Amino acid sequence: MVRSLRFLLVGMSALLAACASFPQSQPGLRFANGLSAAQIFDACMAAHGGDIRAYPGDINLSTDGHWYRLIQRIQPIVSDAGFRVTSEERYRPRDGLYSVHHEGPLGSKQVVRTADAIAVFYNGTRETDPARIRATAMTNDAFRMFHFGPSFIKARATEILRIADAREGGRDYRRLLATVRPGFGEAAQDQVVLWIDAQSSRLFRVHMTLNGFETTQGAQVDTTFLEYRKVGPFLLPVRFHERVRGPLRIDAHDWHTTGIDLDRSWSAADVGGPAFEGAALPPAAAMREDVPDHSPQ
Repeated sequence: MVRSLRFLLVGMSALLAACASFPQSQPGLRFANGLSAAQIFDACMAAHGGDIRAYPGDINLSTDGHWYRLIQRIQPIVSDAGFRVTSEERYRPRDGLYSVHHEGPLGSKQVVRTADAIAVFYNGTRETDPARIRATAMTNDAFRMFHFGPSFIKARATEILRIADAREGGRDYRRLLATVRPGFGEAAQDQVVLWIDAQSSRLFRVHMTLNGFETTQGAQVDTTFLEYRKVGPFLLPVRFHERVRGPLRIDAHDWHTTGIDLDRSWSAADVGGPAFEGAALPPAAAMREDVPDHSPQ
């Protein structure tokens, strides 16, 4: 029985890593509204409050979530669900410093990401295993895109093309295909399809490749943004649903923001070790329930 399950999981991992069809541009495709990819993307950026990289302060988030059982079995290193359940995230846009403290049933995981380096700590000890570091680099980049989407794309996209529109749940979405270099983690390149609400210009979904880790190469996932909140000058997503879309089609991860605050003026030293210190240490301020939901309606 154990051996059969092991063979099943190995086979499913191979399927996940197999090639799958990913949306591509169609030469000669024309649109009745005549909007270019650049115009649609600029409207999306404006709807989210502008390029977050220009913000002079810091952004602090708390999240909580749930990993689906099958994705934990198929991709245990990538999901890392024993450690990645709740998180405290500290982001300083002006220099790209992004530090995340995760907690889960097996303990803590701290990830410190700068423009050119990454450090990973499990239960206070620095990780040296290359595979775990590669997987962490990929997921850390992906989650920064999930939380700060348009600005992440603007920073890394070398090409943005308009592809066929889509309709879902009675709403129309304009879709853009972005090539990002570097890709997520150690990937030289990835592709991201942005689903942008035709009425509100808000980002509804990102559909992406994951070339930065050996067991996800050829796979594709998407994350849908189910709720937004206004935070300072920015509109940030606060409820998320992630799915594997190819070659398997399964639910992967649900999570939501539980706290947000701005401008603590923490230092790099406060977020650079195996745990937060100083101004970075307190949890993000609990998100008020009476704040209006700015989800696309």
